[in-house]
Amino acid sequence: MTVRDPLPRQASLNRTRHLTFLSQFLARHSVPLSPEQLAPAEGVRAALATVVALLPALYFHQAVFAWAAFAAFWCCLIEPGGTAREQFRILGIFTAAGAVLGGVASLIAMSPFWGVLPWLIVTGLFVGLARALVPSMALLCALLGCVMLAGIGFPASTLQDALTISYAFGGGGLWAILLCLIIWPQHPYAPARRAVGGCYRLLSVMAGELAAGRLQETVHRQTIRTAIERARGVALQIDAGHASYSMRGRLIASLAGAERLFTAMLAVEHLVETRGLDFEARGTLAAFSALCQHASEAALAPVPNLEALSQEALTLAGNIRVRSGTISELVATSARTLGNLAEGLAEKARLPFDAEAPRHVARLTPVIWRHTLRMVVGLLGTYLATEWLGLSYGFWALVAFLLVIQPSGQTTLVRALERVLGTIGGGVLVLIVSPFLPGLSEMAVALAVFVIGAIAMRAVNYTLLVMFLSAHFIIVTEMTMPSHGIAWLRILDNTLGSLIGLGCAFAVCPQGLTQDMNGLLRAAIVGNLRYLAAVLNGDDTLATDRTQRQAGVDTTRAEFARGSLPILGGLSSVGQESEHTHKLLRSLRRLSGEVTLLRFDMAAGLCLPDPEAAIFWQAKADALSAGEPLAEIAEDLESGKIRSEIAALERVDRTLPA
Repeated sequence: MTVRDPLPRQASLNRTRHLTFLSQFLARHSVPLSPEQLAPAEGVRAALATVVALLPALYFHQAVFAWAAFAAFWCCLIEPGGTAREQFRILGIFTAAGAVLGGVASLIAMSPFWGVLPWLIVTGLFVGLARALVPSMALLCALLGCVMLAGIGFPASTLQDALTISYAFGGGGLWAILLCLIIWPQHPYAPARRAVGGCYRLLSVMAGELAAGRLQETVHRQTIRTAIERARGVALQIDAGHASYSMRGRLIASLAGAERLFTAMLAVEHLVETRGLDFEARGTLAAFSALCQHASEAALAPVPNLEALSQEALTLAGNIRVRSGTISELVATSARTLGNLAEGLAEKARLPFDAEAPRHVARLTPVIWRHTLRMVVGLLGTYLATEWLGLSYGFWALVAFLLVIQPSGQTTLVRALERVLGTIGGGVLVLIVSPFLPGLSEMAVALAVFVIGAIAMRAVNYTLLVMFLSAHFIIVTEMTMPSHGIAWLRILDNTLGSLIGLGCAFAVCPQGLTQDMNGLLRAAIVGNLRYLAAVLNGDDTLATDRTQRQAGVDTTRAEFARGSLPILGGLSSVGQESEHTHKLLRSLRRLSGEVTLLRFDMAAGLCLPDPEAAIFWQAKADALSAGEPLAEIAEDLESGKIRSEIAALERVDRTLPA
């Protein structure tokens, strides 16, 4: 992330201010737009893989060979970045399993109507239950589910035909693996740098929103926490076995810095909510927002100018008039933290960092079982609907449903809207360029452009990904199986699958406050009490960071599970139980903010540790973890009793003279 001179940087920011405003607006409404994740080089590589893999289908005039192009594209889409070992593991599993499942699905497609239904049930169970796995494996299983559904659209009358599909898929996958790992490997750290840069960009958005006085209770906590954990997972793929320990350390240290800034912004949010926001605080937050944006730009650069970034951050910290217990003090501390981090990285110092992987427990919760049931019912319903309507490419609707349906009804709504809008955009895009595509050569060029767009946009925005993805599949179908109105059929199929997915999310086992929700709430309360105990005990920074991160992850899981993520203005669960859960989660967020303020005061020497209180809260957390009823602690949280005790701890005033 190169820090440029002020004038060129200002020009760059002016050119992108509209995109930044749009991304901030969408972030406030839970529709992510991440321009720093744009990856054109990966798009060009994917275009080469897809077009070359499609050549046998065009040369031999055999549509079934198009499976090679699908496999190559999907491999580029799922390619995880990081070390070659991790890439080979993911791509190898996908290629081998996809070849088998594609061939089996094509054989099952020749069965009578009732013979396909068990295959759909197996697909729903496979993809739904995979939600219990780590995200990378869950995504892998979702794409394998797409292969299982796509095979239904290519019935094989003989075993030889099914083997042809398997060979084509396997060949396309092997070609993509060869291209990605040997012929044209991308920079192994680029995905990690983009992920880290995304964290700082989201911090910039949060600081800017706070400066404007807009408090989004859960949006920033959820999006930034999720982004940090995702970036941590990517960075931890880089290991010393690949002579990358130094880069891994730098990335983790940068994430540790983002974690500290996030902690400070949570404390700022708490102060804004409880004490208000004055003009001076607005100015310091706006300046800090710009600093985080510059840090995001630095994280994206292969050779960043860290000295300039450090100087900018330390200058900002020195120019802020610090008063004890105020927003300005937190912002100054945050700017100084960022400056020291950049200085240490510039000097290649061995900074302390937490290399512990995020904790993941593969547990089949009631939420996952409900989601799996919705998946099975929806796939059966979508298949029946496509058969009744006589759709020629009904498997598109099945794939759309599988990718749209989410455990939460609210997130399903967002995904359905994004997919429908993206599909319409892709269909319209193809209709616009069709007059300029008279032959296969021109169509191949258009296909390459659409693949570049899809892969380059895969982590930027889901709607843009679906737009180029739809255009890509429409063009491939036109080239291998030409027929009339393919673009409109794609729009119809995707809209049908998305609507059925939306209906299933809200109608089939609608989400309620079940024992699983109570378990998530218990984990969130325990995590926050352990964070309180760690702060009161004066634990070392890394240990406290780890405890706070786990508390944030547990709280975010509970917030996502209740569907509290606002959508296009704000939809939330209703009912007395849901309102109680909302109040409890809100109380936990306020408690976390107060504890974070205490942590900053203790770090500044304004408050001494209290080991006796730490032992008490640690014992309370252990008792709750062992099954103690939540009623008493929930009442104390909602009444603000615990928060008041923390706020009442004696502090030393160190206000500086004006």
